[in-house]
Amino acid sequence: MSKPRITSGRIQVVIGLVLLAALIFQCHRALTAKARQPQTPVAVQEPVRHRPSVAFAAPAPPSPVSEPPEALATRDPMGFLQMAMERYDRTVRDYTCTFTKKELIGGKLTGEQVIDVWFREKPFSVRMEWKRNADKISRVLYVADRWIDEGRQMALVEPAGSIARLFVSCVMRPINGEEAKRSSRRTIDQFGMRNSLALTLKYARLAQEKNLLDLSYKGKGEVDGRPTFIFERRLPYTDEHGIWPDRVLVVHMDQEMLLPVLCLAYADDERKILLGHYEITNVKLNPNLPDSVFTKEGMGF
Repeated sequence: MSKPRITSGRIQVVIGLVLLAALIFQCHRALTAKARQPQTPVAVQEPVRHRPSVAFAAPAPPSPVSEPPEALATRDPMGFLQMAMERYDRTVRDYTCTFTKKELIGGKLTGEQVIDVWFREKPFSVRMEWKRNADKISRVLYVADRWIDEGRQMALVEPAGSIARLFVSCVMRPINGEEAKRSSRRTIDQFGMRNSLALTLKYARLAQEKNLLDLSYKGKGEVDGRPTFIFERRLPYTDEHGIWPDRVLVVHMDQEMLLPVLCLAYADDERKILLGHYEITNVKLNPNLPDSVFTKEGMGF
């Protein structure tokens, strides 16, 4: 019986089988190594949300509410105000606005004052420029802890009237001094939408502790063409020397921003004696105000 001949064709078949076996071995090793490697999580793209209005350029999207705002306002008015303040703390850092106020001071109602405002939360900073009915000052700048004299917080003040400015362009005044108290029911460090919420809640809780609270949601309203939710708080107010700030307080909360844009304080149940009218319009939230806005040089002094 003759031995099989080794031909070139058979050699090529053997070589092919060897190469195929090597390829299969390499693929198996690669797949095994890949399976052992930690998997990199795939980024999931967030769904596109509707952008808020230009007036509310929030630094971070507000947390979703568990129920519609009006439902919460109806069921739990104080809870609504607390929610609004917490939402403010998450989303607001600064803003500009037009502030209109009228107050009962020394038994007389002041004229309606219109003021342009630049406001920043940290550090607490307020710049005001009077556009109508400036009383004793035409401009003021306050930055918490920037100017302190003998332990008193000071504000930079420009006197009203061209004659006064001939002698001095600006002066320092204590924000809690007698002069400040004679010109306003609130001091400048109490200005701001958050402070309005905080003061409303402060006296509501104090009244609640004494079983004297009367706080309710009154329905929808409008301020400067913007829809609002209306709240009413009643306190056992007696006079300006008592612990209670007013008898009746009406608060309009902007429905989009969920912030107080109008506060009306009265001394009587019939709302005939106005203690204070505080209105905020033309609000632009989070414009990223530069530090220079809140400096003496930035005001041109």
